[in-house]
Amino acid sequence: MYHVAGTSSIAIILYLISYFLYRNGFYTLQIHRKLWNSILALTFLFTALAGIFLALQINYKWNIPLTGFLLKWHVETGVAMAFAGFFHLLWHVSYYLRLFEKHDTPSGEKTFNNTDTAGIKVNLFIVGFISSAFQLLLIREMMNLTGGYELITGTFLASWLITSAIGSVIAGKSNLYNLKRINLIFSVSPLVSVFLFLLLSRLFLNTGETPGFLASMIYTLLVLLPFCTISGFTFIKLISAARLSRNYTPGKSFSIETGGGIISGILVAILSAGLLNTYQMLLVLIVSGVSYALLTFYIKSPVTGIIVRTIVFILLSTLIITNPDILFRSLLLPGITVNSSEDTPYGNIVRGEYGGEPSIYYNQRLVAYHANSVEREENIHYAVLQSVNPDKLLLISGSINSHFAEILKHPVREVVYVERDPALTRLEDIPLHEGQARLVIETDDAFRYIRSTPKMFDVIILLLPPPSSLLLNKYYTVEFFRSVKSRLNPGGIFMCSPGISSGYYNDEMLRLFSSVYNTLSDEFRNVLPIEGHKLYFIASDSELSASFCQLADERKIQNTYVSADFLSDDLVTAKSEEIVALMDTNVKRNRAMFPVACFYYQSYNLSRNIHQKTPSIIIILTLFVLPMFLIKRRNILMYSCASALAGFEIIVLVILQITAGNMYQLTGLIIAGLMTGLAYGAGFSISLLNNLSVTVKSLILVCSYLLAGLIVTGITEIKSLQLVTGLLILSAFIPALLTGHLFRIFTLKSGSEADSVTSAVYTADLAGSALGFILISGLIVPALGIRAGIFIIAAMVISGFVAGGAGKKL
Repeated sequence: MYHVAGTSSIAIILYLISYFLYRNGFYTLQIHRKLWNSILALTFLFTALAGIFLALQINYKWNIPLTGFLLKWHVETGVAMAFAGFFHLLWHVSYYLRLFEKHDTPSGEKTFNNTDTAGIKVNLFIVGFISSAFQLLLIREMMNLTGGYELITGTFLASWLITSAIGSVIAGKSNLYNLKRINLIFSVSPLVSVFLFLLLSRLFLNTGETPGFLASMIYTLLVLLPFCTISGFTFIKLISAARLSRNYTPGKSFSIETGGGIISGILVAILSAGLLNTYQMLLVLIVSGVSYALLTFYIKSPVTGIIVRTIVFILLSTLIITNPDILFRSLLLPGITVNSSEDTPYGNIVRGEYGGEPSIYYNQRLVAYHANSVEREENIHYAVLQSVNPDKLLLISGSINSHFAEILKHPVREVVYVERDPALTRLEDIPLHEGQARLVIETDDAFRYIRSTPKMFDVIILLLPPPSSLLLNKYYTVEFFRSVKSRLNPGGIFMCSPGISSGYYNDEMLRLFSSVYNTLSDEFRNVLPIEGHKLYFIASDSELSASFCQLADERKIQNTYVSADFLSDDLVTAKSEEIVALMDTNVKRNRAMFPVACFYYQSYNLSRNIHQKTPSIIIILTLFVLPMFLIKRRNILMYSCASALAGFEIIVLVILQITAGNMYQLTGLIIAGLMTGLAYGAGFSISLLNNLSVTVKSLILVCSYLLAGLIVTGITEIKSLQLVTGLLILSAFIPALLTGHLFRIFTLKSGSEADSVTSAVYTADLAGSALGFILISGLIVPALGIRAGIFIIAAMVISGFVAGGAGKKL
């Protein structure tokens, strides 16, 4: 399928955004022309090369593996080139008519208006508040849409920072000094990104579809481009205005802006705990931002100001009282009649109807519906049929409404259902069966519950998704399986599913399954793989059997699917033995500190479309690695320190979820501690640090990371949640303080070079952070483990110090 309308619409929208920024003075006509001439050249080059390869294949029967991929993108880039070229030609008609005329570049305004800079401190705070709040809200929606695994998370954060860096570079070269115009455009830019988010999802995705990594990366970049570019531009211009009008150092301006981010992070965390939904907060943020720009810079009449404030109050009250999220969820889930939408600290829950059948969607994906007999029977009976006396059963996640009736087919007396999101259990209509099993619902993290409960069980069933992220990976580790075994009675049964079943298992999928299989085999005497609609691993110290039809007949269990009517014991047993033969015993075991299963899952995810792997790698290298070679030597240390801090932030959050059991509850506190360190280091003159050379400061920073790497294993074994949280906040605060201080001293310049130096340092900071996020979260931690990741972070600082000029004094 070719997205002619979608591709052309995106090309037109991006061109109009670029044209709008040029017309408002963000950059010159020459830069606008260079940008779109470059885009036209790249799309033409790809279209031409793809056409040549296709012609060679057709005429000379060449076997070119990328033919399908090239054919698709030959058309897509051709459409983009045609529409971009058409609008570019319309704009440049006068250019061709007056080809030999000389044009002077407009000089623009050279100074800031004193009236506009009167409230520069508040302006910096508001920009920081809006930027951080919008990031937190948008990343939540983006993760829901794209699957939320670490490589996507790292890509989002890296894309956010690299597009902000583009804005800061533009600002350093721009002659626009009109703060009124800059603030108004900044306040409207979140609306443009939200519009692109909704438009792209409607044009390119089907209901419940998870895009591939390449599509997710392009999608993320397109959505973030308008807001982040303007955000980076605005911040650099405000730093310049604060320096000229209030004699603020760039570090102090950065501190004020970061302070706004800290407050917004805390506020978003509070409001998202069931008080307001995501799109409510987004709309409130946009309306508040636009009203601030209008009332501060444009509306001077007291009467008009009162009228505008009244209108804004009514509009905000309406947004808070009503639930606009239903409209937005209907746009994101076409074909579904959305009846309700609720955001919780854990995700979004939509209750709707498709074809008249009620269903529940969790983070854009179907999790509960009535016609799911195959799935619910396999989820329960494959495990429970193995138990001679299934007296007590623990069910982790899944729909209790769907599975409870299947459980009651067995002589179970007590069912404990663990689900971390209480909103999900509230939405389900749990049937009551008098005289049957007692149902106990626990709203807790499964890992934490198993570690703390004194109860023993005969069957434990894990229905959580595969280890696609570091958050889910912990449920497939040595530590979790060992805890599970300690809660099983002698001969108890445990079952999990590490992924989908397939008639063909590629190398990446086999490594994923082998890692989980080997990890289970180290804890249980017997592990039985069963291929159903998912691949199930059943583990026990007792004998296991794949003869489910025979077991169901012996125990007089009446099933629709798990029965002799649909299954053959011989075929199921043969397939199980075939899968066992495919398992590679040399694959590493999955551990909390060494999450190899997560790495293998991400590798498998990329391998599902081999034609997208090479373009994905090229885009990653171009966007996130290439900028490293464009950073000036004097800013290399800032680049490497920012990269190290961004990676360490990811690692601290991973450690939090391993120890606390649920990273969402305390994430805001950890991030607030890190941002406080940045703000304090950048905004205040610390005499103790001022007297030290850059060499000593870099050495202290390296030592702080090395110390964290040495004690990280001990931190994960601490049972006191308060102590763990305090240690993690402290471990993040110290390197953040030092990194913020380095930003302060690197931007302490005056005179005509001050703005360009600040822009260059801030760009290095953002570009370095972008690389750190994607490198640590997407590659180093999943592939090499947490401790090795921390030591690599220390090496980043050392390499930056050496490459940036050892012993430099500031």
